[in-house]
Amino acid sequence: MDNHKHFLPTYEGCIVCGRKETNPNTLNLRFRITDEGVETPFIPDYRQEGYKGIVHGGVMTSLLDETIGWAVAVQTRKYFMTAELTMRFLRPLPVGARTIVKGRVIEIKSRYSIAGGEIVDDNGVVYARAQGKFVPMAPEQARDVHDYLTFRDDDLDFLP
Repeated sequence: MDNHKHFLPTYEGCIVCGRKETNPNTLNLRFRITDEGVETPFIPDYRQEGYKGIVHGGVMTSLLDETIGWAVAVQTRKYFMTAELTMRFLRPLPVGARTIVKGRVIEIKSRYSIAGGEIVDDNGVVYARAQGKFVPMAPEQARDVHDYLTFRDDDLDFLP
């Protein structure tokens, strides 16, 4: 990895990594590249509730899907789509909890890749785990995606 490229690009309309100016409902997260894979901090608020004071499982699923998908993209330098995702909800995630969403590659194969991750708090408590299978995008689709992403100076660029 290029030593000064520590983050990932964003799509301004994305529900997870978008910009508030484009999508007022976005979580507005930014993904950081780590030695183990990809991560992002997440502190949920009332807008992510399912039950009162508890984060909706769909929000947790979106977070892990995005994070582990990016982990595969970083390692392979290709864009992927989720083919399969398995979630395990281990305990309710309270609104206001300071968490890190982490993703890492488990296996790279010729036709698909497998990645996993978890949502964990500052004390090491794991709230959810996911594992997914990701298939690479066709080159023309990957180029289209690449063209609408926003890259900052410290974002990793995948395509030439």
